[in-house]
Amino acid sequence: MEKKRVYISDIHMNAGKGFEAANEKHPYEWLRPDETGRFAEFLRFLNDPDSVQEIIIIGDLMDNWVYPVDMVPPSLESIVKAPVNRGIVQALKKLSKNEKITVLYLPGNHDMGVTKELIDQNFPGMIFGGTALYNSVYRSSRLRAEHGSAHAMFNAPDPINSPGTRIPLGYFISRVVATRSRDTGSGERHYWKYADDLLETLGPQRLASSIFEAVLEEACLNADTPIRMPKRNGKADAVTAGQVKEKYARLYDQWQETYGAGEAFKAMMAEIGFLGNLADRLCKKSDTNVVIFGHSHDWKLDKDKWFVGDRIYANCGTWCDDNKPCTWVESQKDREERRHIIRVMEWNNGTPTQLDVATVSL
Repeated sequence: MEKKRVYISDIHMNAGKGFEAANEKHPYEWLRPDETGRFAEFLRFLNDPDSVQEIIIIGDLMDNWVYPVDMVPPSLESIVKAPVNRGIVQALKKLSKNEKITVLYLPGNHDMGVTKELIDQNFPGMIFGGTALYNSVYRSSRLRAEHGSAHAMFNAPDPINSPGTRIPLGYFISRVVATRSRDTGSGERHYWKYADDLLETLGPQRLASSIFEAVLEEACLNADTPIRMPKRNGKADAVTAGQVKEKYARLYDQWQETYGAGEAFKAMMAEIGFLGNLADRLCKKSDTNVVIFGHSHDWKLDKDKWFVGDRIYANCGTWCDDNKPCTWVESQKDREERRHIIRVMEWNNGTPTQLDVATVSL
């Protein structure tokens, strides 16, 4: 039996400012200070070259999206340097320096600005898997792993409406939801709780603008609300919520015109959590029988579909939600039995526990 490959996603390290209570405001960042310690402990556990061959981080290790609209979001560099993340950063540095373990990092959507320079400067030895702006993918024989946001309409890099930065509509939705979290203490991390109803009553063409209107209303914001943007070339900028709504108004039609009606609808459904359909498509298009995503924050291990035989779709889950277990995915090749073993694991009070397991042919 070969050594394991470990896949992790959706940690959402932040700048550590969102949990500083002030002026009767509420926390808005996702990864709590105590959760950073738990994840750092897990990383130290992984530093075992006798059992671990590779560690693949498939996105949203860091997060500079979840910040209220009236503040300039922190840089990714400042998130790495934030005191709250010291334990995670130190553990990642040790892992990256271990010559017997390969550590790869493929950005997702909430950390789509990560560059090779940032990784080289802060995590010597870590391999940068490619920019999220053009969708970075990890391959190992018939296995494919990526964050998954590149296939989801609201969170895929958007070269049409934002040709320079490629910022998608999901970025602005995250900013508005963070504002509501801070101001009311009631911020749903996933705004799709009413998407099914809107999709049924309005149709897919109007869903993008309708979702954005809904989250604005819930946050008590309007079209004139300014959204402060990250600094570029040392200067801060801002756009209004109305400008954002207008900018992405044709989002569904643009996907349909570019990729076809079927792919556009699948990309919309991916935002509601139906990533398994995308796994099926990726397996049909190439010699792939294992697809691993993150993004949805829900762990998953799904063996086979009617139309794609002998395939596994796995999702890593998340590390920043008290209502969900802290999970990851493992893959391990058994050459003698000619099988690929895929597990979903949970970190529970310092102990790894297997939640589910499935196998496919090598």
